Amino acid sequence: MGKKKSNSRKASNTEPFPDSEHESIPIWPYFLLAFVEGATVMAVELVGAKMMTPYYGSSLIVWTTVIGITLLCLTIGYYLGGRLSMKYKPQNLVFVQLMISAVLIGLMPIIAHAILKFTGDFNFYVGGVLSAILLFGLPLISLGSTSPVIILLATNDVKKSGKNAGLVYSISTIGGIFMTFLLGFFIIEEYGITVPNMFVSGVLLITTTLLLYRNSRLIFISVISLIFLLESNSVYKSNIQNTVNSSTFNIRYESEGLLGQLRVLDEYYPDVEVTDRSMLVNAIPQTFVNAATGYSYWYYVHMISTICSSKPIGSDILLLGFGGGSVASELTRLDLNIDAIEIDKRMYQLSKDYFLFDPKNTNFIVDDARHYLKTTTKKYDVIVFDMLKGEVQPPYVLTKESFEEGLKILKPGGLLLVNFQGHFDEVEGLPFRSIVATLKAAGFSNTVFHVENCEPDSPCDFIIIGSVDVPDISFDGNRINNCCIAEGFVQDLLIGNRALENNVGKGDAIVFTDDLPILEHINLKSIVEWRTNMIDNTTNKSLEEGVRLFK
Repeated sequence: MGKKKSNSRKASNTEPFPDSEHESIPIWPYFLLAFVEGATVMAVELVGAKMMTPYYGSSLIVWTTVIGITLLCLTIGYYLGGRLSMKYKPQNLVFVQLMISAVLIGLMPIIAHAILKFTGDFNFYVGGVLSAILLFGLPLISLGSTSPVIILLATNDVKKSGKNAGLVYSISTIGGIFMTFLLGFFIIEEYGITVPNMFVSGVLLITTTLLLYRNSRLIFISVISLIFLLESNSVYKSNIQNTVNSSTFNIRYESEGLLGQLRVLDEYYPDVEVTDRSMLVNAIPQTFVNAATGYSYWYYVHMISTICSSKPIGSDILLLGFGGGSVASELTRLDLNIDAIEIDKRMYQLSKDYFLFDPKNTNFIVDDARHYLKTTTKKYDVIVFDMLKGEVQPPYVLTKESFEEGLKILKPGGLLLVNFQGHFDEVEGLPFRSIVATLKAAGFSNTVFHVENCEPDSPCDFIIIGSVDVPDISFDGNRINNCCIAEGFVQDLLIGNRALENNVGKGDAIVFTDDLPILEHINLKSIVEWRTNMIDNTTNKSLEEGVRLFK
């Protein structure tokens, strides 16, 4: 007689735990884990992007890269988690997944400098993608792999599987929303990047241990992981204490906030006993002065002040974008009254503490430029658009509607000045020609421009002047800064030959509107060139000197 086949099968060690065990465990810890997992995913994405910012900036390219790599890694994680959930006991599996995630997250600031330095050998686009993958790819894959397992653990009734899966994703998303606001509005600005990163890693590790503790083996893994993170963090903090400054560089101030990383950096030249001081936003100098005198090295600052010197003493100037206060300092020297609009409140104090700014004629207002243009009733003799965040200019401010709002608050004979970075040549000059076309579409019938001397086929600083009538630009030579009197743009203005540069090149132009704010998209070549130049001349030099990239 042959052996009878049994209809029953033994439970395999690799199969999910028996139903009876599953049903005896409450599901609320898994919903809490879903919240923590969702919050951690957003923390990794935001902190990872912030770590890349001093090297690659915060342009459309970078955020496209960060979002794309995040979604790719989560997709890989979801797939792997689904496969693994069929092979291993879910409680043990999710514990190991979250432990690995916590350790990988804790290592991010420790390995960041080495990764960014390595990717610097590639071109801007490839380097950015590689940096994102190497920096936070594995943590996100590991976190993504937990979602299918948490859904499995939270489902103790097949009939409720759809409902519980929806709850897990909803709670995870709520966790992500919570962490986004918490980090973006409060934590990063106050504590920088490294401390919040380590905190998130520690919270994930401890929460996982408390919610999933089942035996001494699991708690042993938790303790070892915690010790590893603490020791790694201790070594990292010890190292960065020695890399804040070098023989060439001195970090006078740094913080993370609304505009991204803000740093005041001194660079020494012992041979000539000169110290240059820069305010860097996302590692791009926004203010560049002689530390002893506060004198700006930027040509565009003196171009703006020279044009504004055509207005009499006591004229009202609206300055959209304050930065380190270089433009405001020059306008103050001319005894003009300034309303300075700046979205980042840190700038005002920094300008006084580090850039010798005298606020006697300046009214500093914390506000968004577009919001102020829409709401103010005050009239101005000159409106200056001087807004940069790193290498990026906010496209929503340089639109037809924005310029129309500026036109409404200009006094008769008033001037609107736009500081713009881009190319002038026929092909790559589309963004520049489009700014001019947008001004004309907004009602500025007369536009002229002046540009600093720059290398062919390289991005330049432009000052574009818009007016309703032929601009009345007449000067008192005594009010012009002595540094600039011999410059070509000053001489051109003095002799009234302003039409000399009225040719904006050949080619089509686009009128930017609120529905078509595509400046950053069509100006990518200039943006990448500015960033690449700064990587070569500032960021890599700092890394070679051993100066840390972020706090």
